[in-house]
Amino acid sequence: MNLTTQTTFQPSHDETTGRSKVSDNSLTATKSFCVQRFSGEIDMQTAPDFAAALDRVLTQGPECVVLDLSGVGFVGASGLSILARFASDAAAQHMPVAVVCRRSVARPIEACQLDEMVSLHTSVDEAGSALAGHRLAS
Repeated sequence: MNLTTQTTFQPSHDETTGRSKVSDNSLTATKSFCVQRFSGEIDMQTAPDFAAALDRVLTQGPECVVLDLSGVGFVGASGLSILARFASDAAAQHMPVAVVCRRSVARPIEACQLDEMVSLHTSVDEAGSALAGHRLAS
C-alpha cells in the first residue's frame, strides 16, 4: 500500500500586524508548528517517503511538530527506526514532537520505548494542546 503525506505549517505570528495569531486549533506560539499527516502503511517499501517527509519538516524548523499517523494502519521496523532518528534530531533542535495514532500503531512505538521521546495522543487537538502546554512550561 502506498504512503500519502500532507504537511501543514501554521505560523502563529501575523507578519502584517505584528501580533500573535491563533491557529485553527487555538494554539498560540512565537514561531510556528507543523502538522504532518500520513496515511497508508509505513514499511520497507514506503520508508524512504516517510523519511523524506520527516526531513522536510526538520528543515523548516517549526517550534513543534504533530505527526498525525491516525490514517496509518501499520508501522514496520524501518518506520520505527526512522521515527526514532527523527525524534532524536528534533530533540537536538529543542523541537517537541507529538504523535497522533491508533492503538495498533501506538503499541510498537511503546514497545520500542519511543514514547519516551515523543508524546502519544488520540487526536490532533489533544496533541496540539499538549504541545501548547509544553511551550508554556519551556
